[in-house]
Parts: sequence; structure tokens; C-alpha cells
Amino acid sequence: MIEVSFPDKLIPAKCVWEKLKNFLVSAGCWPAEFEVSRSVGWRETSSGTGTINLPSDEIARLIEERAMTGFFCHTTYSAPSAGYSLDFGQKSVLQSTFRSHIEEGAEAPANWDPFLECVLSRWPAIGAWVGRRLYTNWQGASLLDNYYESKYGKAPPATRTQVEKSIDGIGPDCVRIITSLNPGRPKELLPTVNFYPTAEMWLGPHFWPYAKCTKEEALAADFWLETRDTPHYTYFKSWPAPFTRPDGEQGRMQQRLWKLFFHEVCEWPPGSGTICDEPMYGPPELMPQSPADVLA
Repeated sequence: MIEVSFPDKLIPAKCVWEKLKNFLVSAGCWPAEFEVSRSVGWRETSSGTGTINLPSDEIARLIEERAMTGFFCHTTYSAPSAGYSLDFGQKSVLQSTFRSHIEEGAEAPANWDPFLECVLSRWPAIGAWVGRRLYTNWQGASLLDNYYESKYGKAPPATRTQVEKSIDGIGPDCVRIITSLNPGRPKELLPTVNFYPTAEMWLGPHFWPYAKCTKEEALAADFWLETRDTPHYTYFKSWPAPFTRPDGEQGRMQQRLWKLFFHEVCEWPPGSGTICDEPMYGPPELMPQSPADVLA
């Protein structure tokens, strides 16, 4: 998961696409063809839905000709894919978000720092986050249904839930998980714009009005592995690799992030009031395979 959020819609889609192309070309990951969604960014309501396959070098022309406000494309759906999108959120909210979801085995850059720092230096941002998609999705998953169990396993016994009544009174009610104390949960700053407690964060000048601490107080914390303050963003690294667990030392590190940035607490498992030492619950793919993996 790579996500960059901005406070307004003034970012030209074509400019973002060209910077993405330059980055993918330099990383040797520029595909010959993309599958492009016809439901994102197309101004014409008659353009239809579904996707079209286009040669990679044709997409910039398409964005310009149709005055597209965003894009959503995948490298392929017949193999592990890398998806790239520029969304503009709700019509009533002035913000935009660039997202990229990389599937396991997809041909994509391993290090996104050059792209993130290029974009953040060009357009003042709220922030950028890099994390493990499966982990952030699990920690933020709020709908308790058969899909949850098949994707993430059994919910912990003390998981707090609330019933959400059917809107039309005809369909079934749904049971939602209260995730507000999960260490890896997202926090909504604006509609469609989230803060993520990830191991690496690039926080822009528009982030700090949402935080409970100042940039100077954050830089002064004693648990960072690396920090870098620039005129355009401040980089924070708290863990050697993306977080994959809400427990153990990883969970305690995320707890520090919540206390620092938002004066909020977390716990794992739910109902414990603390961070447990041993890995508990979650998708099998995120369970450590050896004692050394607990800290990895």
C-alpha cells in the first residue's frame, strides 16, 4: 500500500501520471499495457463503465484529451498486478489522494521513496504512507461477516461490536466491529483521507493541524530510527520494515505513534487494555513463522 493525500483538487492528473511514468521507467517497471477504468476521472457521463486496455504511452494523451480529473489503472488482471489511482474523493470535499496497491509477486518498484519525495516536493501534502495492505485492511476492517472470517480469521472473543440497522428497513442489519483501539487502525482526517500508523511516514505541512503535537515535539521523540525534516515534508521511520502485527514490539511501537500524534491509546487483543507479548489472531499470512519473525 502506497498512499499520498493532498488537501485540494488542484493537482493535474496528467502531471501526476507523468511523474509516475518517469519513476516506473527509471525503476525498470514500466509495462507495455495498462487496463484503465472508465469510471474514474472521465468527465463524460456517457463514457460507460468497465475497463479498456491501452498501450502505456497512450494514457497521457487520453488524460489530456478527455480532461480527466483522475485515473485508475492496473498493470494486468491475469497475473499479480500493480494498481495506480488518483482519486478526488467526495464532490463536497476539496482533496485528492494518490493510491497504489501492489499485489504479491507483481512487477513493481521495491523502493517508492524517490516518487513520494518528488510528488511531495511538488505539491504541499497532508502526508504519505507506505504499509502492508493486508495488515492495514485487517486492522481497519469494520464489517463482521463471513467475508471477515474467510479473509482475516476469527475475531477475538472480546471484540467490541455495534449493530447498524438496515437503512431501508428491508435488508438485514449488519454488525460492525469497533476498531478504535486497534494499533494498526486508520484514522480519518477528511473523507477518504486517512492517517496510518505506518513504519515510514512522510508528513506534509497540511498534516499538523490534525495532530495533537507539533512537528518539533514529534521530531524530539526518542524512539525514531530515522527522521528528516525538509521544507516540503518531514520523514519519520520507526521500524525497519512495514508493520505486520498489532502485538509484541511492533504493537508497542504503534502505540507510541498514537500517543505522540493524537494522544490516543490502543490495545491488542481487544478488551485486554494492553499490548500482549505473543502474536494473537489475524490472517495466517501475518503470523510469524519463527521466533525471529516476531521482531521482523
